[in-house]
Amino acid sequence: MSMNKNEIAIVKGKKAWYALVFPFACFCVALGVLWNGYEVLVSEKDVSFVEVVLGWSFAAFLFVILGVVFGMVRDYHFDFKRKRYKIIKRVGILGFGRWKQFHNLEYVSVFENPDSRFEINLWYDTTKHFYIDSYFFSEAAVKRARELAQQLNIEFHNGMTNQQFVMEDDTAAPIPKEQRKIDAYFSQGNRPLWQTIVAAFCFTVSSVVLYAMFFEIPVNNQNYRLPLRSIEIVLLLMITGIRFSMVNDYLFDLENNQFKVIHVIGFIKWGTWKQLASLDYISVYQKKEGQFQINLWYNTNKHIHISGSNEYKSALNIGEQLAKKLQIELLDASDPHHKKWVELL
Repeated sequence: MSMNKNEIAIVKGKKAWYALVFPFACFCVALGVLWNGYEVLVSEKDVSFVEVVLGWSFAAFLFVILGVVFGMVRDYHFDFKRKRYKIIKRVGILGFGRWKQFHNLEYVSVFENPDSRFEINLWYDTTKHFYIDSYFFSEAAVKRARELAQQLNIEFHNGMTNQQFVMEDDTAAPIPKEQRKIDAYFSQGNRPLWQTIVAAFCFTVSSVVLYAMFFEIPVNNQNYRLPLRSIEIVLLLMITGIRFSMVNDYLFDLENNQFKVIHVIGFIKWGTWKQLASLDYISVYQKKEGQFQINLWYNTNKHIHISGSNEYKSALNIGEQLAKKLQIELLDASDPHHKKWVELL
């Protein structure tokens, strides 16, 4: 593996132009909110300085946070001499990260995930991987993955052209409801509490802003109505609320070789049946110390993140239950150097 003099390789993160539209809009709205607050302070004599500063500053801060979250990229620093890596989470020139150990870099892969996004992963230490990025278009994902593999001098695996790989058919043959048998149902469960709070806040504020656009609201004995241009705030808040509240459920009809990804936001659900070429196995691996993930692998090299646990025995028990229900094998990959197939009782 050819490296520079210091045996350090740096992979700069970047986003596709369409992925930068939303964070750019968030930063623009933050600036617009601050400017509107300034205009209110200058033009209104009876307005409360503290209320305006606190209120508009909080709104601007919220959109700055959204811009940071969705505009963040990751830089990967590899120190091959000391066998360590560092993931720098960066927004512009500001970033942070810390060094961690690794043994071997394996390959870069591209595959289409259940959300129809083309995902790039960097695999290391046999079964572990970094999530690099995802793209709407396969050409951009393949190009980025090839560049990464060439820079690190490792292999590139294109799951979309693998001869053993079968692409999902979005036009799967319709099956009458009375003939449909659900052999397995899995859910990602609930979002973390902090994400639920963020989503609830965004939906609440967007509803208030939408109401204030058409009806006057009393503030300090005066009635106010927001301008129609505030619709951009509503849209951004709604998109953010959806982003932090959506979970996926998975249905499997093994008799007809189909599965369905159901996107759930509160009481709203939607999804379509897709063709399933093969169910391969369940894997349990340690994402990082004290965090175990349970994945279902299908169609040769695609996987669905089913569940997770902070305890090894609990994760392995969940994996055993899923493997038994689907009648497939279970791979214990929690130790990448001693992965083994688990005998199911």
